[in-house]
Amino acid sequence: MPSARKPALASVRRLCQCIVLLAASCGPCHSAPAPQIVPSEQMVRAAMVFNFLRFTDFPPGSVARGGVIRLCVDVSDKRQEMALSELSGRRIGGHTLVVREGTAGGRPCQVLYVDSHASWNASAKLGALTIGSYAGFARDGGMIEIAVGGDGTSFDINRAESGNAGFHFSPQLLNLATNVYE
Repeated sequence: MPSARKPALASVRRLCQCIVLLAASCGPCHSAPAPQIVPSEQMVRAAMVFNFLRFTDFPPGSVARGGVIRLCVDVSDKRQEMALSELSGRRIGGHTLVVREGTAGGRPCQVLYVDSHASWNASAKLGALTIGSYAGFARDGGMIEIAVGGDGTSFDINRAESGNAGFHFSPQLLNLATNVYE
């Protein structure tokens, strides 16, 4: 095995040398700097939701093989709704993510996202992975609480609630959580 690795390392070194020589031969770049795009809080939350779904095992039978994962959104912030709706059509583990406002017209939601205590109390949450973005969501019985603010981005996981519903998170996700409630 070590002998097969040496040619691969040599190829990588040659590639790196070529890239360095090419960059040096081009000289300094005088084009205008690219504008820096700063994602909004809503975009950050949407990206976090997508990644949570990538690192979550759903209960057996909750998502049909090759079927859709319905993300129901109950929020007062239209910008948040729009950012989450941009996830619609993305693929997660062989499933297509479909984002719907409210409770998906009577169809079961595999994931529910809320942004307030009022929408959390009014929502049908049985059997869904619940994600919320208000302070105290995980302590209120939600499964994943997202916090985005001046101090950066963090999240808490209520492992007791998620485990009772049959959801399991990857160890990597649990290690990144600020708090894990057992």
